[in-house]
Amino acid sequence: MKNILAILILIFTLQTPSLADDIRDFQIEGISIGDSALDFMSKKEIIEAEENATLYENKKFLIIFASLNSEIYEAIQITYKPDDQKYLIHAIDGVLYFSNNIKGCRKKMKEVVKEIEVVLTNTIKSEENYPHQFDKSGKSMTYGVKFKTESGGVIDAYCTDWSDVLSKKHGWDDSFKVFVGSAEFLKNIYK
Repeated sequence: MKNILAILILIFTLQTPSLADDIRDFQIEGISIGDSALDFMSKKEIIEAEENATLYENKKFLIIFASLNSEIYEAIQITYKPDDQKYLIHAIDGVLYFSNNIKGCRKKMKEVVKEIEVVLTNTIKSEENYPHQFDKSGKSMTYGVKFKTESGGVIDAYCTDWSDVLSKKHGWDDSFKVFVGSAEFLKNIYK
């Protein structure tokens, strides 16, 4: 009997909890994947935001700018299914703008990456630097770090450094984004 008790104690003490393999462990302004947008906005605010929403090409997801009093980010985007009356969140973006300040943007990205590493310890991390797809000249760059979780979700922290031409033409500022997406969202969007 003592041997069985000792084995059970050993098994339970050697197990380390996997705190960080679930994308819902990460929050942007207190919002997590799986929360309802109704917890942060009224139905009226959501409907008003839908007037300027972007419907993904496959029409399975809708992205809105959330009207929140954000403490950190200048803009918050929330993605959910357009026919979901519970408005369950499948993706969240936090955005900060850095007018002609890619150095400041990359500094912020490094800070956020460190925070992600503390919250999500069981992830596959990769650095990704590439020309931005909207700039055919190849002069606009994206610098980022991607975290893939065991549950299939993704967190991207990245800076976009717009070329001077596109920045002037469209009024685009360099920006930092942190994106959190569920496995279901990613499967439906990136087939």
